[in-house]
Amino acid sequence: LNTYLYILLAFIFITVMILALEYNKVNFRMTLWQLLGVFLLTLGVLVILMFTPVKYMIPKHLLWLLFVLLIGIIMYPMIRYTKNKDAILSALLTTIFLVVILSVVAFWKPEWISLSWGPVLFVLLLAGIILELTSIFIFGTHRDSSSYTYKAFMYFFIVLFMFYVLYDTKLLQIRAKLCKIPDYLNESLNLFLDIVNIFVRILALGR
Repeated sequence: LNTYLYILLAFIFITVMILALEYNKVNFRMTLWQLLGVFLLTLGVLVILMFTPVKYMIPKHLLWLLFVLLIGIIMYPMIRYTKNKDAILSALLTTIFLVVILSVVAFWKPEWISLSWGPVLFVLLLAGIILELTSIFIFGTHRDSSSYTYKAFMYFFIVLFMFYVLYDTKLLQIRAKLCKIPDYLNESLNLFLDIVNIFVRILALGR
């Protein structure tokens, strides 16, 4: 329950930040290289956060807050410049629906989910990222959001992260039973990133 509350709190922080930026009409676009720089910074903060012991409660929470705000900064331009504003609500509701259904399945039938999925999902994720970066930097196919290649990548990652929601929920159940010193921040990160990726990919399809 605490893990899910941290996930909810993270999305509340992101929503408040995006609404504040939108209200103040903050107008900025990031180039591909700037986006890559922010992404690498976010990745660095994530790694430090994951390896910070839970006993350092205040620094760990500050790192978590910084990580969440960086995710919001990455998401803001996409939401700000989405021409079809109804697509944002549609992507949000679709994401919530998918996550609820997948979570119900994971808690109702945990035996359907195997920990052996982990290496397979990781290989698929790595391969997908490499192919997508190749598509962006070499072939430039992501410039056309109506192209079949662009849509194929979006659907691939949506399905992949749906399986990750099932897998990470299974891990959460196992760790909850074995837990002695809880680290709710680290436990929330995987599911939080799964949900963010599903939302962003669905929104990208609706733009």
